[in-house]
Amino acid sequence: MRITESQQRILESLCCERLSSNEDNFQLVDDFYNGRNPSIVQTLQNEAFEDDLQHRIAYYVVKDANGHILFYFSLKCGLLYDEFLEGDRLLDMKAFYEHIFQLSKDPSLLGTDKEAIEALLEKARTKKGLKKKEVARALHLSPDSAEISKIFGDNNKNVGKTFAGVEIVHFCVNDAYRTIWDRTGIQQKLGTVVFWQFIVPKVLELMKIVGCEYLFLFAADLSEDADLVNYYIDNLQFADANEHNAATPMYDFACRFLCQKTCTLEERRNAFFEDFNHDEEMVL
Repeated sequence: MRITESQQRILESLCCERLSSNEDNFQLVDDFYNGRNPSIVQTLQNEAFEDDLQHRIAYYVVKDANGHILFYFSLKCGLLYDEFLEGDRLLDMKAFYEHIFQLSKDPSLLGTDKEAIEALLEKARTKKGLKKKEVARALHLSPDSAEISKIFGDNNKNVGKTFAGVEIVHFCVNDAYRTIWDRTGIQQKLGTVVFWQFIVPKVLELMKIVGCEYLFLFAADLSEDADLVNYYIDNLQFADANEHNAATPMYDFACRFLCQKTCTLEERRNAFFEDFNHDEEMVL
């Protein structure tokens, strides 16, 4: 059953705005909480405003009619490509990432050492770039050491054909106000609604002025049942990226790289709202 008028009014009452467009957001983000991804919350509260102002990553907050931030997401221009395999280099980078990931889980790692390792992981996740000096300092190595040289290699990257895309960098619900959405009686998850109601239209608008073949993300899901990955596949219609690679292979080692073609986004968005209520008896 398609979306009802009352449900449509609820969706229309939600506001999606750029984070830095409203000074009030600087204080409002302090109430944001997510038990599963505290590091993503820290990014919103500490770095997001500057990143948004400098156009590094575009951050958006979704608010209810009373101004509570229910959700936030961020978008960034990206690139997919067909890669010329560089076996030894790929293995070196994979070993490096696995090393710092295991270090982050070490209970004996404390203080500034722990903060430095976590900062490396977050920079890899958001693709802000890793500098030799930062990595060397965190690992207590010389920037000119053989270990660091193996990680960074030279400055050139050989790739095959490239494909324009947009990356969803962050996609996070505010657990502090989750009950506000629950009280609407809408059975669709808030993240699913945010994706089809707000993110997809922005991508469609972008496609009017620039080339954009793919929408993609990196699912940070280390659970055995891969529930987050399955959510992206089942609800947002992403799929494993078997044909192409992403522009930051290091991040691919920790996460599942998922993508979808943009050419049918509008058609699939319409289908989502046409089948908004799977069980008529559940509609209020």
